[in-house]
Amino acid sequence: MGVAVYLSKLEILGFKSFAKKMEFKFHNGITGVVGPNGCGKSNIVDAIRWVLGEQKAGALRSERMENVIFNGSKSQKPLGMAEVSLTIENTRNILPIEYSEVVITRRLFRSGESQYLLNNSVCRLKDIMDLFMDTGMGANAYSVIELAMVEQILNGKAEERRHIFEEAAGVGKYKARRKAAFRKLEATEADLLRLNDILAEVEKNVDSLKRQVQKAERYQNYANELKETDLTLATFQFEAIKNEIEPLIVESKQLHDRREELSAQLATEEAEIEEIRLKVLELEKQLVSRQRDLNANTERIQKKEEEVLISQERIRAVQDNRNRLAKEIEELNKRSAMLAEMRAAFAGKLEEMKLNLESIEVAAISRQRELEEQRQTYQGKRQELREAENQRSAEMSTITNLQKEQERLRTQLEFGEQRRNQLSSGLDTLRRQKSDLEAARDQLSLKVAQALAQLDLLNVQSEENQQALLAKQAWIDEAKQKALELMGQVQRQRDRASLLRKVQESYEDHPEGVKHLLLEGGMPEGCLGTLSDRLKVPEPYRRAVEVALGEAAMALLVDHHDRAFHGIDLLRQNEKGVATFLPATGTQWGYEPNGDLRLPEDDIIGRISELIDCEPDMRPLMNNMLADFYLVKSLASARRLAEFKTSRRLAFVTAAGELVTNWGPIRGGSEKTISAIIGRREEIAALESEVEHLDLEVDELTDRQEAAERELRDLLEQGERLAQSRKLLEKDRQQLEIEFGQAAFRATKTAEELAQHEKDLQQLDTTHADFNLQLANVQPQLQERESLQLTAEGLYQQLSAEIEALDPKLREAEKAFNEANLKVVEARAELRNTEAEINRTDKSKQETLESIRYREEEIGQAEQQEKDLSARIAEIREQLQEDFAERKELEDIVSELEKSFREQKAAADDKERALRPKRSERDEISEKLHHDELRIAELNMQRANLVKHINENYEIDLAQHAAAHPLAPDLEFDAPTTEERVNWLRNRLKSMGPVNMLALTDYEKEKERHDFLIAQKEDLIKAEENLKETIKVINDTAYERFGKVFSLIRENFIQVFKSFFVDGFVDLRLDEGDPLECDIIIEANPKGKKLGSLALLSGGEKTLTAISLLFAIYLVKPSPFCILDEVDAPLDDNNIGRFTGALRKFAENTQFICVTHNKGTMKAADYLYGVTMEEQGVSKVVSVKFEDADVGHLAANQPAALAELSQN
Repeated sequence: MGVAVYLSKLEILGFKSFAKKMEFKFHNGITGVVGPNGCGKSNIVDAIRWVLGEQKAGALRSERMENVIFNGSKSQKPLGMAEVSLTIENTRNILPIEYSEVVITRRLFRSGESQYLLNNSVCRLKDIMDLFMDTGMGANAYSVIELAMVEQILNGKAEERRHIFEEAAGVGKYKARRKAAFRKLEATEADLLRLNDILAEVEKNVDSLKRQVQKAERYQNYANELKETDLTLATFQFEAIKNEIEPLIVESKQLHDRREELSAQLATEEAEIEEIRLKVLELEKQLVSRQRDLNANTERIQKKEEEVLISQERIRAVQDNRNRLAKEIEELNKRSAMLAEMRAAFAGKLEEMKLNLESIEVAAISRQRELEEQRQTYQGKRQELREAENQRSAEMSTITNLQKEQERLRTQLEFGEQRRNQLSSGLDTLRRQKSDLEAARDQLSLKVAQALAQLDLLNVQSEENQQALLAKQAWIDEAKQKALELMGQVQRQRDRASLLRKVQESYEDHPEGVKHLLLEGGMPEGCLGTLSDRLKVPEPYRRAVEVALGEAAMALLVDHHDRAFHGIDLLRQNEKGVATFLPATGTQWGYEPNGDLRLPEDDIIGRISELIDCEPDMRPLMNNMLADFYLVKSLASARRLAEFKTSRRLAFVTAAGELVTNWGPIRGGSEKTISAIIGRREEIAALESEVEHLDLEVDELTDRQEAAERELRDLLEQGERLAQSRKLLEKDRQQLEIEFGQAAFRATKTAEELAQHEKDLQQLDTTHADFNLQLANVQPQLQERESLQLTAEGLYQQLSAEIEALDPKLREAEKAFNEANLKVVEARAELRNTEAEINRTDKSKQETLESIRYREEEIGQAEQQEKDLSARIAEIREQLQEDFAERKELEDIVSELEKSFREQKAAADDKERALRPKRSERDEISEKLHHDELRIAELNMQRANLVKHINENYEIDLAQHAAAHPLAPDLEFDAPTTEERVNWLRNRLKSMGPVNMLALTDYEKEKERHDFLIAQKEDLIKAEENLKETIKVINDTAYERFGKVFSLIRENFIQVFKSFFVDGFVDLRLDEGDPLECDIIIEANPKGKKLGSLALLSGGEKTLTAISLLFAIYLVKPSPFCILDEVDAPLDDNNIGRFTGALRKFAENTQFICVTHNKGTMKAADYLYGVTMEEQGVSKVVSVKFEDADVGHLAANQPAALAELSQN
């Protein structure tokens, strides 16, 4: 059966050493390529690899891809292009193309440009790769095998080994499709994740905006209703306050006059009562002193009487204790006599025991001597027996070791002879390969070092650039943030200054009458402006001064009383509200501060009037208005000062504007105001100055930021240039390192293998001679040891019989000794017990005598104590007689003082009752007056708050509004219900929080975007599901194909391997994990060997194992062609026969092209190509049919024979 696809022709031009166009025609069967070392025959294999799409220069034994172009010789110039064409016969359409003859062409120019052609039509590299995918052909498939790949198949990277199996199983295209599908799936999932994040944010915004739209509509409705209702309520309250306050002022004046009259009358009568109360206090002091003396006397008497009773009780206790101790002494004397009798009995028994113990110990010592004699005899014989046994065992062990050593030496001699033959055959080839590989490695090492040096320099420059870039960016970000903060601060200060100036110029927070006179041209002549405009107050005290002045702060300052009355007439005529006027000169009112008033200085900062800076002619006015107003440190200080007793009406103000008086009103809490009226001009000037300074700072910062951004752009451009240079250089370095690693690995492996071969061969010669010498010395030693072993065995038997006779005598002596020793132990124990009883009896008797002595001492102490207590009782009774006489005298004095105290106190109480009606009347008047004043102050404050509230919230003057829109007299207005509605609306608006009035426009835009994103999400989910289904189908198909093919390859591998190594062991298995990704493990052991690793196989064994695997794959999926590059080099003559036999068998389905030096392989070839190098650097090809070639002559002298053939 012929090959369905095979290589029919190879054309080479300008590729490596082929300067001229060379044509190779291939046929079915085996084609051999022969020639001397260095003639360029392996360049044919490289050319086939290259045209099939090989991209790694290292795989073609070149540093750079441009090196494959012919570089010239002494007689020929370098070429500018390399071209290789490969013709493949596709008679059965194995290749997925409609042509029966396929020509693949690859060109490479020195400029770096390359071309791929398929049947003379330009195509892509991908087209070539797809054409050969899963066919067993291709640059990296198992159709091209060289000697170095044998090691890689067995011991190389797992992915390289797996690639061969995947080619055979045809799953490469499935893995490529799966990889592409995974990339698309990852991209889709990433897009879906990003879309979900965006959609979540958009949904959040849509929901938020929808709620904001609804909220804004509700807010506007509530706000309109609140304004209308609040204005109506405020108008009603404004009129109600006005109607209530006027009668209160008249009543307050009348109550004040009556209270002053009553206070004068009460002062006279209270002075008389105070004199009587002083007498009562003096009598009370004397009474308390005498009563204290009487109580002390009584207490002394009680203590002494108690002491007499306690002493009498202690005498009775002492007498009882003395009787008890006498009885105890009598009992202890009886116990002492009994203990003396017991000790005498124990002493007699002890002497008898000592005599008995001496006789027992003598008998035990005699038995012990007999036992020692028997033991010494027995142990001596045992020692002799152990020595004899050791001698016997040593001789037997020595004989066994000598027999094993004899067998080992014979085995080693046989193995060494086989190993010497194997090592000798591979030394020449390894020496040549080592020289070529080391030269290539050294050249690549120099280039890698140069590339690393350049890369280090660029890395340093890039790091410096990056640090400068980060520092500059950080400064710019900080500058932008600072500029934004400054601009925000400028805008806030500018807005506040503008607002304050507007309020200042429009007198917005002043009464309507003041605004009319100042703004509408009606101000009378002699008006000096408002009082607040003429005063200067330090910033911390402005609020306190404003509270102290009250409405007077907004009063108009005039130069005379007449100007004030004229202004009032103007306001009344024009119906423009009311105004307060303050004459700067003329009639003065009030009074100067009283210098005799002494207030606690710790709580007071100073007088309010002294904190104000004004013109000299206004100072009397300020002093009079604020004479009794003080600035204090805190609200607690104000509260304490208000309790100070004085008839002056004092007021105490804190810096926060809290007010406490000693005559009624107390003001405090939290109040929002645009700005204090006092000091407003100074605040406006300070704000405008700060705005000007901040504008200059913003301009300077902006200029510095623009300069920094220019520097940042320069750094970015420099960084991009450095990054591009690093990228190019890094790419070159990586390629060089890959090539260097490959060259170094191959050179190291070859050098190690050569050194190991030479070392093994030398060691084998030395070891072989040693083994022969050792084998000759083993036999005499073995005979000598066998004789010594027989002697030792006889001695051992004799000693064993003697020991057996001594055993009964030793046991009998041990029994007699143990019985005697037990009697000694029992006698000694009984003796010790008797001695212990004597000791306990002596100790108890001593303790009894000590107790008797102690109790006799206690009886003596008790008698003395009884005498002392009797004497103390007599002494106390004498003292009690004196104390009783003193108590009678003190009781008479106290009785007289109590009588005088009651008489004076009754007189004072009578006068006090007579004053109660007047005091009650004065208190009622004071309470009523205080209530009226509080109510007046409260109403004034309520009216001011109403005006301020309406002005701040709706920018409407309440007084004007009330005048313009009075409530109908017959209107039944429900103020509580209206106020409740206002509060509900205000709380409702406040609870709604910030409201976005532009939410409707934003909602429509976000809703449109949300709908668009939902559609996109549905498309992505559908695409994700389709990709997952595609991956599942690909995985199922690939798993099935790979598993089926792997099982077939394993079975074939075992059969082919056993055809090379009869009774050898081999196996092929998958490691744990994904079958398409896990390692493929090869286990191989030729007959008679147990190797732990494939690396321990010899070169020939590795080659045959790899070829067994290759042929096992061919049995499952034959490659149309197979190129073997000197893979037979490690094989000896016996294995060459097996190798060529296998080639013949597989040649029926596979076309073989073998690059070889081996005579046996040449004989097996159907066709031969000879490669020579008549001119250095230029290869030449000779084609020879097998029947025309003298293979023996060709193999023995390849250069000369090929030259002869080329001439023919």
